[in-house]
Amino acid sequence: MTPVLELDHVTRRFPAGRRQTVHAVEDVSFRIDPGETLAIVGESGCGKSTVARLAVGLLPPTRGAVRIGGVPAGTRMDRETRRQVQFVSQNPWSALNPRKTIGHSVGQPLAVHGLCRSVAERAERVAELLEQVGLPAHYAARRPGGVSGGELQRVTVARALAARPRAIVLDEPTASLDVGVKATVVNLLLDLRSALGLAYVLITHELDIARHLATRVAVMYLGRIVEQGPADEVFSAPRHPYTRMLLAAVPVPDPARRNLVALSGEVPSAVHPPPGCAFHPRCPYVEDACREAVPRLIAVGDRHSACLRDGEIPADAAGGA
Repeated sequence: MTPVLELDHVTRRFPAGRRQTVHAVEDVSFRIDPGETLAIVGESGCGKSTVARLAVGLLPPTRGAVRIGGVPAGTRMDRETRRQVQFVSQNPWSALNPRKTIGHSVGQPLAVHGLCRSVAERAERVAELLEQVGLPAHYAARRPGGVSGGELQRVTVARALAARPRAIVLDEPTASLDVGVKATVVNLLLDLRSALGLAYVLITHELDIARHLATRVAVMYLGRIVEQGPADEVFSAPRHPYTRMLLAAVPVPDPARRNLVALSGEVPSAVHPPPGCAFHPRCPYVEDACREAVPRLIAVGDRHSACLRDGEIPADAAGGA
């Protein structure tokens, strides 16, 4: 089966001042099939949002390839390929033109991709899309300033659906929402995935959201994926020390029930990443080899882990969830 979306050893670097380079994304690979959700998690600055922009063709890779439905992403993609993957940003207020009606914003993809033959057909389709995301059709006449944040995020999802995509890249879709509204948006995304067979790439630092939505998880640290696998396995039995410590940082009702090992230190600079394993300056299990060799993702069953000591560290040594 041809994946809906595939990143093949993708690297993205940005020039900085005085001949310096920001190593934003390094050698990232993954594929998404219909009905799957890949959650990409990690601390702020690890490269998650850059991956999102690479996935939808907003940024070209420095090295490697991005393929949508088997077709290389880029400026020469045909219209049919381009609409297969759509994007939902974390800030719905900045994603929509405040001077235009909601109906205009949702209808733009229909016009751009030639999916409706007349203005009347477009208005009818806009009403259907709004109702599909749980909003009344008359919201089409409103402007973004006249609806709540949760409703506005539903509008951005409706606009993404207008292009009839096979996959949607969600960049922190619940980060700006209240707790109750988050649950509503998560349930909406689950319903749409089931009804339409959509694939999602979920960029998030909220691990509880990833638990509810993800079928697979990729954990990023300083531009690299350090662990990847089925969501239930990664969350219940993390292999990489960074994944274990990331999960250990999640508040629980009774912290004494877990052997917590907190993350210490700061994330190293992406301009001057440390040699060897990027996590070694913060890892309590570091050995000399970790400071020299860059670990590659090694397959262990359905899982992949980029740790030179994988299998040596006891399962409960870093407080797995």
